[in-house]
Amino acid sequence: MNQLKNKLKKLLFITLCLIPFAGYPRENTSGKSPKEKIEAYSKAHNHAGILVLTTRNDSIFTHTAGYANAAQKTPVTESHLFEIGSASKIFTAIAVFQLIEENKLSLQTTLNTLYPDGEIQALANYEGQNYWDKVTVEMLLNHTSGFIDYLNIYDSDEEALEVFSRKKEYTFDELIHLSAGHGDAHFVPGDRFKYSNTNYIILGDIVSKLSEMPWKTYIRKNILEKAGMENTFFGSEISPENHRRLMTGYYGDKTTQIPYSLAGSAGEIISDVYDLRKFLLFWSQGKFYKNPATFRQQISTGVHSMSTQSDAVKYALGTMLVDETVGHGGQTFGFQSYLAVNPQTHDICVIGINNAAVSGISLFMSLE
Repeated sequence: MNQLKNKLKKLLFITLCLIPFAGYPRENTSGKSPKEKIEAYSKAHNHAGILVLTTRNDSIFTHTAGYANAAQKTPVTESHLFEIGSASKIFTAIAVFQLIEENKLSLQTTLNTLYPDGEIQALANYEGQNYWDKVTVEMLLNHTSGFIDYLNIYDSDEEALEVFSRKKEYTFDELIHLSAGHGDAHFVPGDRFKYSNTNYIILGDIVSKLSEMPWKTYIRKNILEKAGMENTFFGSEISPENHRRLMTGYYGDKTTQIPYSLAGSAGEIISDVYDLRKFLLFWSQGKFYKNPATFRQQISTGVHSMSTQSDAVKYALGTMLVDETVGHGGQTFGFQSYLAVNPQTHDICVIGINNAAVSGISLFMSLE
């Protein structure tokens, strides 16, 4: 485990997030209790608001630290909500596998059969050729499509925050245009791994097409309601009452909020630690699927390393693989999250942080 931690410290976790990761220096917390580690981590990052839930052998540990609102010095409580960012991708991937179980598509379904025309085909342009008929659903799920990431087309975090923080409702076509209009794909589809939020915007649209209902409606009916998740919401639909439970989001010391239609099926879900525990337990037990073996297929198929410099973190079909756990990290303009579950023991870790510049996975590793 120590060797794994050393490898992880060398990685840049840009690929976990909706926007590029910017880390702060980490404090050595060895020898401290979990509560002391969480408190120290919050204080080291300007009293960032942190919620943590872990389970081990059916014993539940929770702790909160820092401020839900820094200006008002409002303490974080267990009832606070946070944006989970790209951890939403697990939900979208589950929806795709449910539709596969219903024989509405397969991992090898090519995108030209779902999108026979339109600007979207330009996503697969590479060095004078178009490979649209070669891109499969599996390549979207495990980020091997090569598609430009519409959220990472700007040169700096600050420029992205300035452009995307404007109050605007983004449509599917607009997000595709942002990506396709930026130039060729990174490589021939299927050649290698490169994380792209564009993949999951397309998968959300595929879910809508094949289920004949909006992605959010499908997720609500087939995931949230199944798992009894009553404190999980879509940012674009959250009520004013529940929005007041959301911690204030920050990027460094700047208050920020992502336009939720920009995140969509790649990252607009808001939740709390208890609902996310329900979700991870339900998922790892295979209960979202007709066949529990589908879960094993999801976490073991199409596996690629997320870094060319290390195999410490891998990616399967909508999930990261770290040591013995599966899950996902997330980052929005104002939050980071990390969700992890051990498929064998069903031990769980859920982390929510209200600062996009404070690493959730680093805290996760310090608690392991």
